[in-house]
Formats: sequence, C-alpha cells, structure tokens
Amino acid sequence: MAWNNSYDLFKEQRSSGEQPKSSLIIVADNLSSPMNVGAVLRLAANLNAEKTWFVYEQDPGFRSYKIKSTSSGASEKTDWEYIKPEKLPLNLPNDYEVIAIETTDNAENIYSVQLPEKLVLIVGNERFGISDPVLKLATKHVFIPVPGPIASLNVSHALGVSLYEWYRQMNA
Repeated sequence: MAWNNSYDLFKEQRSSGEQPKSSLIIVADNLSSPMNVGAVLRLAANLNAEKTWFVYEQDPGFRSYKIKSTSSGASEKTDWEYIKPEKLPLNLPNDYEVIAIETTDNAENIYSVQLPEKLVLIVGNERFGISDPVLKLATKHVFIPVPGPIASLNVSHALGVSLYEWYRQMNA
C-alpha cells in the first residue's frame, strides 16, 4: 500500500490497535549509563522491537527505578534482558543480519546501505564503542555521517537515527 505521506502511515498504525512485533533486535554492548539504557528501551518500545539485549560481563548495578523512569515506562512494555557476551551468539537468530553501528575502517554510510527486514542492530559503550567479541558478530558495520566539529553521537541518538532509517526503508 502506498502512503501519501508519513503522517498517513502514522495515523493508520496508531488506529489499528496493538501492533505485531517488528523483526528487529537491539543489542547494546556494555552501556555505562542507566539513562542510556532507558533511552534504548524507549526506542525499542517505539519500534516494537522483538528483543533487546544489554551485554555485560557483570551486573552493571543499575537501579531499576532509574531505568524505569528514563525509559518512560517502556521497560515494562518491551522484551529485554541482560546477557553475558559469550551467551549472545547462541541467542541470535540465524535468519537475521547483524549490523554494528561503529566507525571502523570498513564501515559504510548508513544512508547508502540497504538494511535488511530482519535486523540485529548493535551499539556500543559510550566511550569505548563495541567490544571486539561483540563486533565480530556483525556481518556489516555502518556509520552515521556527522558533518560538524564533534564527530560522534550519543549512543541513544545514534541508535535512534539508525532505527528510524531502518523503519523508513521498511516503509518506503
């Protein structure tokens, strides 16, 4: 079905009641801020992600009320959990493509890449990026072009830009 504009698509989706889970999985590797964990969960709920994994070697010790408040209640409306790095590969579905948002030498501009319908999207630590073991799970690396003097985005902003580029492509 062709949509005259994105507002028509938004109205249709809002009026049709509960939406099925999207074929989207989010992986956040070793985030250091509970506020970013909350923002990731809110984005997951915005797009009705199938699953969100937060990768940690040890319990990050975040207070649940901090995550709940920064996610605006999304922590109760989306399927998420903490997972150890060695368990992540065992849980990723085989029929999903794994893409990392990371500025590596072989990264491609996200706006030049056709994103798959079944997507695992990985973001990394606010300071250090995606750890090597988790980065190795990705079949492709993408970057977000940033033309200003600060060459990086907050992890939740980078995830938001990437998720909505995926959403735009899936609904074009």
